[in-house]
Amino acid sequence: MIREDILKQFPDLFGTKTVNGRQVNVEDTIATLTREVRPAIAAALTARRTLLESTAPVREKYAWPRWDESFEDPVSGRTWTFRQIVQGLVDNFLGKETPWRWRLNDETPIPEHVHPSRNPGLELTGPWSPLDMAFNALNSPAPMNMPDFEDASPPHFQPDGTPSNQPVGVFAALENAKQIHEGRWTGRPYEVVKKGKTRAYRIDKAPDRWPTRLARPPSIHVQYDHVEVDGAPAPGLVVITTLWTFNNLDALARAGSGVYFYIPKLQSPREALVVERILSRLEGLVGLPAGTLKVKMLYEEGNAGRCLPAILWVLRRRLLGTNVGRWDYLGSLIEMWKDDPKGVFPDPQTIGMATPNMIAYQRYNALLMLMAGLKDGVLENAAPIGGMAAVMIYQPGDPYGRSRYNPLALRAMVIDKLRERILGLMFVPDAPLPPGAAPTLEDVLAGRVKGRLHDAYRQSWVASPEPEYVAAGNAPLRAAVGELQGILDAPRATADVKGKPVPTVASGLSEAERTLLQSRGLLDAKGRITPSVVAREALDAPEKLLSQERWDAIYTPPKGDVTIEHVQHAFYMAANYGFQILNGNFAAAIDDYELKLRFMNDLATYRINVSWLWSLVHHQAAITKDGHLQRQVLTEDGVVIGANAEDVKAGTRFTPELFGMVWAYHDEWTNAFFAEQDRRGDPARFDRTKAPVIMELLRRQLLSPRYIQHSARVLFVIGQASARDRGPLLDAIFDLPRPEIVARVRDGKLPPGALAAHDYVLDVFEGAPR
Repeated sequence: MIREDILKQFPDLFGTKTVNGRQVNVEDTIATLTREVRPAIAAALTARRTLLESTAPVREKYAWPRWDESFEDPVSGRTWTFRQIVQGLVDNFLGKETPWRWRLNDETPIPEHVHPSRNPGLELTGPWSPLDMAFNALNSPAPMNMPDFEDASPPHFQPDGTPSNQPVGVFAALENAKQIHEGRWTGRPYEVVKKGKTRAYRIDKAPDRWPTRLARPPSIHVQYDHVEVDGAPAPGLVVITTLWTFNNLDALARAGSGVYFYIPKLQSPREALVVERILSRLEGLVGLPAGTLKVKMLYEEGNAGRCLPAILWVLRRRLLGTNVGRWDYLGSLIEMWKDDPKGVFPDPQTIGMATPNMIAYQRYNALLMLMAGLKDGVLENAAPIGGMAAVMIYQPGDPYGRSRYNPLALRAMVIDKLRERILGLMFVPDAPLPPGAAPTLEDVLAGRVKGRLHDAYRQSWVASPEPEYVAAGNAPLRAAVGELQGILDAPRATADVKGKPVPTVASGLSEAERTLLQSRGLLDAKGRITPSVVAREALDAPEKLLSQERWDAIYTPPKGDVTIEHVQHAFYMAANYGFQILNGNFAAAIDDYELKLRFMNDLATYRINVSWLWSLVHHQAAITKDGHLQRQVLTEDGVVIGANAEDVKAGTRFTPELFGMVWAYHDEWTNAFFAEQDRRGDPARFDRTKAPVIMELLRRQLLSPRYIQHSARVLFVIGQASARDRGPLLDAIFDLPRPEIVARVRDGKLPPGALAAHDYVLDVFEGAPR
């Protein structure tokens, strides 16, 4: 069942073990759980695809669920209607004891070290292979760490051309975690050669000062080819949760911690039920009370938001909080509207967490966590979690000296986390307030308005472990609530970045920063913090919570332009990240020539760019603003896209021909970039032969009438395919009908894996309706 090379390289991860005094077997557990949940996963993914392909209008197919729609309760085995679930949420918020009332984490308390409100600060995510990345994670001042087996994971496949003795990354990361938790690297350096020099890494902190770890398994749509059950790949979710639990539970418990997970990309209560069943079965196997294996959840799918109360309810024994996963979420919104020519999104580079629809998304997330996490009137049993800050600072040794732009990244971090913190301030008054009343934070803290203040967003994500970067984000999240206004009103201080004043980390708000927060209702006209008022009478019925007005605020596409410059930028990001994946690097800091910073890309950012570009080509959407196609130019920052070439007028349609010009200009940049590397004598880190592979893949995908929901899967399939098989596999994925693929495989005209690749990428399951 486990591929032979994996067993030989990582024998300690597998076999029979004693965990919490119980004897368990890794392979048997993976097989049992896979057989139990595989039908449910197939049904859930088929439902995803059916919804995605439905021709119903967006406001109909993605509406709030019907009130009489029923969902299975994993606790009692009975079914509840959606109305009963939402009514129970409302009852908990109002403090009413009713048969339907429920709240999060009522059975097994939340340990202090993993509590989303009591251990405030940043959550750092990244791969734990190679080993130095795990050491850096543990040395970071971020209080939470998420070893990533999902978006920025070590590869779970061997890219074509990889030496046979190189280990598969996910298993190397799991072994690293096991060895670290068992103390095998305590006081011991890890030495590695980088750029011709030997470097030594150590874990500098004592184990009791390490960040709390929450492993990030893949979601239900990812399979692991090297772990098979009954001749088919096992779900990555089963493999990672089993291996992490069995290999780390005892060591983590001895250290005063526990096994916790960050669950990604759930879209429905049906999918949440798969997760709940896996974790409850693991608890039973090792003798833990139900709800001990705590989870946080990435609320990163627009489709999930419409039934989020039911997802929380399914996971209510263990869910600590929901994270506003901004990148996948934006990609999912683009995807929701992909078939509507009036729903084409403006440049995604202009849609940030301060955009009105994203503010509505964050407020909705905080509100549901408040309603589900209240206990005796206090936000005690859960809390919302903020989104990713993905800009990264340059190292001082950058060959182009781009560390001069670092003040931009540090200030962006401060403002991002400060905005989240203020947005999470929710005031529940004891009595109805006068119409239009908007008490300030000062009014609330001084007791001039009676009620309870809830300080919700105290944790948030970050992608880079550099101490000054993490410190910049930790500060607004850890500050006492009474200090927040002082942070905004601090004296202004700036750093010079190429002749432009940029506010420092400790600076008070600039006029532009203050104006933006005022426009979003976070500050009043005098610049005073105004918590959102959550009135009981406004939420005393399910219909008031899930109103059409709330749906429109969250899901209506934002207004804005489609510009040719940002089309090129999106293609640049997609092609560069796809190139990295084909080389086996899932976490890629890409030089962003617009921001003048490094931008951490993963599978989520790839999804945004590919989905948006596909929708533009599919609808031949209009460019809405005069601009220029741009070509490569050598600047002090390296080879960038930035020299105006051909005019593109407002009203020009994004036809396949115009896409071809974008493609050609990027190809020109790629060649110039490689030539500049050679001129400087810089060693190439990656296999350049993968550059034409990603270019052809993107050309085929973006011009195909077939929409691919999980673009990452295409990268996984092509990344490990031989050069001979790539073209036929792309034919099967993007062009050929399934019966034709079956016939060609049978006749030897397509490689044997073509049908499996097609079905994996498109969520086709034997016997499922199509």
